[in-house]
Amino acid sequence: MKNYRINSYIILLLLIVSTISCDKYLEEAPDDRLELNTVEKAAKVVAESYGNASYIYTDMYTDLAGPTGNPDANGFSQTSGGNVIGVKELQAYTWDDITDVFQETPTFYWDRAYAGIAQSNEVLAVIDNLEGDQKRKNAVKGEALLSRAYHHFMLVNLFGLHYDENASTNLGVPYILEPETEFLPTYKRNTVAEVYDLVEKDLLEGLALISDEFFSGTKKYHFTKKAAQAFASRFYLWKKDYANCKKYSDLAISGNPQTLIKDYSKIDGTFDQEAEIYSNPSDPSNLLVVSQFSFYYQKWRGFHLNDKGIKELFENPLSIDDVRINGNVWDINTDARYLSRIRRYFFSQTLSSSTGSAYYTAVELKGEEVLLNRAEANLFLGDQNAALADINTFVKERYENGTQYTLTDITDIVDFYTPFTANGSADSLSNNDKALLELILHERKKEFWDHGLRWFDIKRHNITITHVLPESEGGEEHTLKENDVRKAIQLPNSAISFGLTPNPR
Repeated sequence: MKNYRINSYIILLLLIVSTISCDKYLEEAPDDRLELNTVEKAAKVVAESYGNASYIYTDMYTDLAGPTGNPDANGFSQTSGGNVIGVKELQAYTWDDITDVFQETPTFYWDRAYAGIAQSNEVLAVIDNLEGDQKRKNAVKGEALLSRAYHHFMLVNLFGLHYDENASTNLGVPYILEPETEFLPTYKRNTVAEVYDLVEKDLLEGLALISDEFFSGTKKYHFTKKAAQAFASRFYLWKKDYANCKKYSDLAISGNPQTLIKDYSKIDGTFDQEAEIYSNPSDPSNLLVVSQFSFYYQKWRGFHLNDKGIKELFENPLSIDDVRINGNVWDINTDARYLSRIRRYFFSQTLSSSTGSAYYTAVELKGEEVLLNRAEANLFLGDQNAALADINTFVKERYENGTQYTLTDITDIVDFYTPFTANGSADSLSNNDKALLELILHERKKEFWDHGLRWFDIKRHNITITHVLPESEGGEEHTLKENDVRKAIQLPNSAISFGLTPNPR
């Protein structure tokens, strides 16, 4: 797997450090792969800096998770539907702090993201002084800056509260700008605003330097110019800088949004075949793909939607069939239902080994997100017609017979989405615009299922979520309120033990 070797090497170093003299170890270079003395070596390290941990597990925090049992008259499950419910899944579903440290956990993501940041920082520390073609050096530097920015951005949005008027005081995450040169250095948490400022600086500098000409193949395993613009589109939307969101969305779309929307008529076959087609890097809609360790394909574990949940999810104000579920809903002998979006691969420790790690090709940035980002930005910029045009460009490819919305459908949309769920900045919108926002958020919810992005929409629009446990797990109702402090996931115990302030609980 592309980025396994160097990250496993970092983990090995941590084990070595704990068992030998720190000073002696830090004075010696145990492996010449870390001696970054050429542009080619630097480029390889940056290419392997993309975090191989997934945040897809955050779907379990959202309304894309359900008790997966047989629903009673009220839609609540009376059993676990045959699914295996472990401690980790139960903690996530009830928004408790997750104590596990392996795949599908905050700790795993934290560790792997900071490992990727460390690799970027090693390159940024030397790239300007290496000999070689300046344009090539600029491209490597740009990719390192974008990788560092992206990891910090996702970390702050997982472990901090969402960017709002309190961002200058709310706790974010440490923003690491230099390579580690001492054993167990001391860090502090930057505020959410400080992290956003540093992300923006790295993002814009990286955008100015990145060049696609040095990437081979589909180029989709790297931050290309278009992928970087898609990142900027997400960054500025989440920052509520709608003008810049529109600006970078326009650049990424390049005047032809249709090419950035996945063609579902081509997604057909066995489960694995459909998943491979969905995440194929050659698909124009997939802008950045990353190989990530995950067991989330095991839909027989944890809390997932059942038949009733799928039906409700894919309803729309026009009562039109949705092509995303036409013949594409799967199950594995439990009440859990899902789409084919995760193709499970296996990385064996050795050629003869039966043990190893499961991974999949994650679509980290996609064209559909950029278009829906722009629709939302247009709405908050006061351009309802432009927002509706973007919505229609999208739903034309997702509703049967290319059905689209007209302004006369607004009443139906308002009725469908009342009461409204989005709060905060949405309070300033008219009811018609609130309904369009709900439509955008609902389409995002469907489109980004099994991508982990629904959790961030819930955070940034202060949406309340209620989960009901099956009777086999107690049957209680749990609610995550709109301004709940648990929307900032708790830091790993290891980080807290080294002095970082934990999130309030």
